Amino acid sequence: MPLSKSIVFAPSLKTPNLSIVTAFQILIKAAGLRTLWLGIASVVAGTAAAVAHGNLQPFPALACLLFAIFAQCASNVMHRYYDAKNGYGENEENNIVYADDIDRPLTYILKEGIQVFSILTATAGLAVLSMAGWWTILFAAFIAIIVVISNTGPHPLCRSVFYPVATFLIFGPIAVVGTAFVQSQHEALALFSWWDLMPALILGMITGMMAVNCHVIFGVFHRRNNGTSSRTTFFGRYGNAATGLLLVISTLASGLIGIMAPFWMDIDDGYIYMPVPVLSMILGFIAISLMRKPRYSKAAWRLSLVNIVLFAVLSLIIFYFIGYPEGYIEESSLII
Repeated sequence: MPLSKSIVFAPSLKTPNLSIVTAFQILIKAAGLRTLWLGIASVVAGTAAAVAHGNLQPFPALACLLFAIFAQCASNVMHRYYDAKNGYGENEENNIVYADDIDRPLTYILKEGIQVFSILTATAGLAVLSMAGWWTILFAAFIAIIVVISNTGPHPLCRSVFYPVATFLIFGPIAVVGTAFVQSQHEALALFSWWDLMPALILGMITGMMAVNCHVIFGVFHRRNNGTSSRTTFFGRYGNAATGLLLVISTLASGLIGIMAPFWMDIDDGYIYMPVPVLSMILGFIAISLMRKPRYSKAAWRLSLVNIVLFAVLSLIIFYFIGYPEGYIEESSLII
């Protein structure tokens, strides 16, 4: 196959040989499958918040999971598209390059990928809408606005030091509260009641801070690539000491909130949940320690991903057993 009619990877900057791949493989790589664990963990945490008050709904939870996965894929491909369009250089640094092909350039393939994942996201979103009602449109619109601001324009948020704020919102309160409400609104006294909102907000704060840790450590892991492509990260702007301080504060805050969570939710046998946030803090500090050594920064990022997923899964399992029974409603809950 002629090189001029193909898309290629550069396996390494030190390796001159390029391997031919298909457009499908380009889209899979651009979708950033390794980062999807953040969205998955957020949906699982939202389901844990619903389960804490006895509102497990498997099919709405599955619809939320598919929506989160497809939306994140669409955002990741959009990021690659605007990188290729504006020539930032991140695609080359991440081994996504292509031969000059006037028929199907990389931007064309990535644009098609955005359309495909957007359609899949909309399909999953319609399923959620049919199960939960009009208010889900507000959550979807908020997510869409953040995605557009993060990836488009002359100064996209993803290339600034403030991008962790978007990470916190999307993978924290927005995803967790949205997932919890999709499952709990059928049993709630009102659409937004403090009884149903509290566990989702608590777990949303925790997963949001853990997602920020993942994002910041990812910036440390890609420190050389970010410098080459002029991408500003928290680590690149403020250095190792400030980054470590941010991660320590975030890890301590998320752990302490997790320890207090079952008491704030007024759940019996809440002490059974205590090992989960404690384990999360331990793994978080191990990841911070690894991050300080450049050769282990990739391991630190992987551990931070494992940490957020493990926290969400363990929260779901434990709240399933110690949470309130299905259909239980606190009659004295305050209406917002």
